[in-house]
Amino acid sequence: MATTEFEAQQLLKAYRKGLISDALFEEQMREIGVVSKNGKAGLDVENVFAHKGKMFEMLQKTPQSQTGVFTVPANHKGDKENTHKGDQLIYVIEGCAVARVSGKEQEIKAGDLLMIPAGAPHTLTTGSEKMFGFTVFAPPEMQ
Repeated sequence: MATTEFEAQQLLKAYRKGLISDALFEEQMREIGVVSKNGKAGLDVENVFAHKGKMFEMLQKTPQSQTGVFTVPANHKGDKENTHKGDQLIYVIEGCAVARVSGKEQEIKAGDLLMIPAGAPHTLTTGSEKMFGFTVFAPPEMQ
């Protein structure tokens, strides 16, 4: 199994870097026997990209956490701040934004991980490019 996990990690790295197509990624993941609960290859990775463009799509929820993907449209003005009862992590998959957390601003871009502590007011503002991200809420935020 360790070999399969290593192969899956290498395929995922190549896929994320754009070195292999969606079809080739799925085909190779099936060949090594990595299949998600919906019968598709890729450890649900293709499901993440299938939701690209949606405002928010929940991927999983447990009593301890919740994950989802979201898209912030281009030229979004983050005027309304949000707060959450638990911590929130945001991983930027594509694009960039300016994150404001507790009054401090920081540009975030693809590959960056943003930690938002519980209760911290925060918002995201985009320029000419939309931002696609993966988020984790701990504990779960939405039903």
